[in-house]
Amino acid sequence: MSDLAPIGRPSPTELTPGTTGAFTDRPAATATPAERGQDRVELSSTAQLLSKMSDLPDVRQDVIDRVRTEIDLGIYETDDKIDASIDALADDLL
Repeated sequence: MSDLAPIGRPSPTELTPGTTGAFTDRPAATATPAERGQDRVELSSTAQLLSKMSDLPDVRQDVIDRVRTEIDLGIYETDDKIDASIDALADDLL
């Protein structure tokens, strides 16, 4: 029988109490805690947009229906609303 043990496994004589083998002569190893890096989370711009969209209020179908009806009847576009839209557009462009 060979005196060589497979790698990673000691021979039976090295594990016998009171003998001087490779494992009994070594000082006890002290365990040190492993250092870990800091965890970090990165969200894509798409994920951020989807998160903001989930905070939006529900669609108010009653308002949509009312505006569509007013547009169909031709009473939605008043001079005041058109002037307000033009002013808002001019503010955005400047």
